[in-house]
Amino acid sequence: MRDYYKGSAPPFFSTTLYKKITLYYEKGGYMKIFISYSTDDLSLVHRIAEYLRPHVEVLFWDKSKVPGQEAWPTIFNWIDQSDLVLAVISDKTVSRAMSVGQEIGRAKAKTKTIIPLVAPGVSSSDLGCLNGITYQKIDPNNPGPALKNIEKGLLERKLQFENTQTLLLLGGILALLWLVSKK
Repeated sequence: MRDYYKGSAPPFFSTTLYKKITLYYEKGGYMKIFISYSTDDLSLVHRIAEYLRPHVEVLFWDKSKVPGQEAWPTIFNWIDQSDLVLAVISDKTVSRAMSVGQEIGRAKAKTKTIIPLVAPGVSSSDLGCLNGITYQKIDPNNPGPALKNIEKGLLERKLQFENTQTLLLLGGILALLWLVSKK
């Protein structure tokens, strides 16, 4: 990943996601991120994918589709394989949200972590099934700061998870030493 940033982690990351991230990094692999979007936001999706691609495997319809395959089973398979779903929500998405809604519904059914990336002009009341999930504001002309904030949260949670694992390991070793010393 990129540089580690200090600060508090955004509240939209789960411990389960960080366990997966740790396993992927230990195995030298990549995590998979599915991007849900309106076709009118394709240029923004390409910029987001460019930013993420050096660190994760990015899946989205325009880039990953294979001619001749059925669309929805393919998309649902990508969502099922993903560790994280980014939902790009703009005024264009709100006016035509059928496909994005289906993708988010699938991600929720599969208990995937979903991070809405919300463009200016979209009110929280327009988020529909994403209402109540902490979202990240994103500037379509400059998505970098929003993506860095998400990345910062991922890295901080990963570090917290690693610290917890280290403390558990040390506690186990101390308990074992105590038991051995009692014999």
